[in-house]
Amino acid sequence: MKREELQRYLEREIEKWSAKSYETLREELRDGNYTDCEPEAEYHLEVDLLENRDDYVHISIGVCSEKVRWSCFHPLSRSFLVYRDGSVKK
Repeated sequence: MKREELQRYLEREIEKWSAKSYETLREELRDGNYTDCEPEAEYHLEVDLLENRDDYVHISIGVCSEKVRWSCFHPLSRSFLVYRDGSVKK
């Protein structure tokens, strides 16, 4: 697997997490982050709550793979905003 191939995993996670509501994201990330690092998985996932404001949440998603050299030291990542009114800015 090449680092560029991680892009599809990142896009999938961005779509999944940005579809969640403002309230759901605040609840699921109330401790600051979520990680999924299953040994057999194609990639590792980290979701971080960067900002938790009354009008929006700012979320960062990072993916890496042990199959891609150095990617877990420098994960592929992006962030987005989910507003209280349901709008999303990617």
